[in-house]
Amino acid sequence: MTEKRSDYRKKVKQQKSKKVLHKIKSAFNDEAELDVNADFKRDPVTDQTTQQKRTSQEKQTPPATTSKKEGVADKGLRLKRRLNQAILIVLVLIVLVLLALFHL
Repeated sequence: MTEKRSDYRKKVKQQKSKKVLHKIKSAFNDEAELDVNADFKRDPVTDQTTQQKRTSQEKQTPPATTSKKEGVADKGLRLKRRLNQAILIVLVLIVLVLLALFHL
């Protein structure tokens, strides 16, 4: 006896869902060995030394709160000026378009 079309579709749909679940599970599987180019592999010794350097640099740098606040204020003023200039340019362009529409 032959398979009905609806039965066949159900079977194919189940197979596809199993494949998708398998792909998702394998993406999170750490046991799978990847073929990675040797140039891009990390060396555990140099990785540890870079982490140690980062932590020592973070400890040595003093917090510069006053200069950061001034820098943030300067950036805010620059952005404010640029925004005002952009608004002015847009208004001038709108006026020019309106003049061109009604006078030409």
